[in-house]
Amino acid sequence: MINKYIKEYLNLFENLSLTNLRKFDKLIDKNIIFIDPFNNVKGKNAFKNIFKNTLTKTENPKFKVEKILSKTNLVFVKWEMTYIAFGKTQKITGLSEIVLNEKGKIKYHFDYWDSFKQFYLKIPVLGKILKIISNFIETKI
Repeated sequence: MINKYIKEYLNLFENLSLTNLRKFDKLIDKNIIFIDPFNNVKGKNAFKNIFKNTLTKTENPKFKVEKILSKTNLVFVKWEMTYIAFGKTQKITGLSEIVLNEKGKIKYHFDYWDSFKQFYLKIPVLGKILKIISNFIETKI
């Protein structure tokens, strides 16, 4: 069974905006730890700043929860993020490992996703260079 904090937390991600970031405060532990390929932060304000930056530095970011697996204080969530960059819609698919504290609030959120294939390779010029290097390495292994 999925607790009320997780339901609200995931709903908040699917409806994320600059005006509702404060709603995380009632759902997350004050010492929340958030880790993804680009971030490793602790605390409510640092956590909210990540998503403030996402909303201000990417065009039209949207999160969609695809699947949820919940067991006691551990929740896994498969998700998809879309945004517009480099003149077209981009997609990142990932998995979140979420751990709840004794009150059921989110205390740990770890995102797993392939930043190389789903981000760096899509950057104009740099992506082409990385693809060449990657192909060269793969042929040597």
